[in-house]
Amino acid sequence: MSAIRNLPHSRLATDRPPVDRPGGSGPEPDPAVAGLAARIDRLDALIWDAARVGDDPQLAVGRAREYAEGVFVGLVLGAGSGTHRLNCSVPTPSGPVTADEDLRFEVADDIRTVSLPASGAEREVCELFALAHVSRSEATAILRTRPLSANADFGDTFGLGSGFGHGGQGGHGSASEGYVVRGWRLAASETAPIDAAGMFAFCCSEASSGEPLPLDPNTRYADARALVTPPRPG
Repeated sequence: MSAIRNLPHSRLATDRPPVDRPGGSGPEPDPAVAGLAARIDRLDALIWDAARVGDDPQLAVGRAREYAEGVFVGLVLGAGSGTHRLNCSVPTPSGPVTADEDLRFEVADDIRTVSLPASGAEREVCELFALAHVSRSEATAILRTRPLSANADFGDTFGLGSGFGHGGQGGHGSASEGYVVRGWRLAASETAPIDAAGMFAFCCSEASSGEPLPLDPNTRYADARALVTPPRPG
């Protein structure tokens, strides 16, 4: 049976109970929820600002969010079995914009259905995809994947050998350590897979200066595959 944990979030909510305000003035909003809502509001403002340069901002925003949902579904469908972390980097005049935290989800076996995002952690990532579309920026979606405990052929799936992620040959760490990193370029309303060398260059150099960053010995880079997005209903 397929299992997708963390998805979808129908609203901004957490399992944490509200914190009472001093003096009995009622519960304080959860800081994590408030922070996420503020970041989504900021991305919404950036999306509308970019859309207003065109003739029909509302149409542009609608198309951008439709594109974002398609990218999101394609990434989840193509992620494969494992524990995943998803983010996106969108260049802007003031510097790259990313989600404050990676969207974490887990996939076991084949996925039969995917719910489109409404609001929650996945909404922040989708708004980044929409911002890339409406601003016509060349953004990068980054997917980091770690094997599930029962996924013995994880390394072979990415051409890294059976030892990766399971403490086997090469000493590449245990299932709780190494990640495989894949990426896709989002530009001109299209998505294009990035090869291992391209993702290594993207992740291992400082964005503004190009200076190399310290390497993580437990991380490997793999060629991404083209995204397959199912047709929208209707």
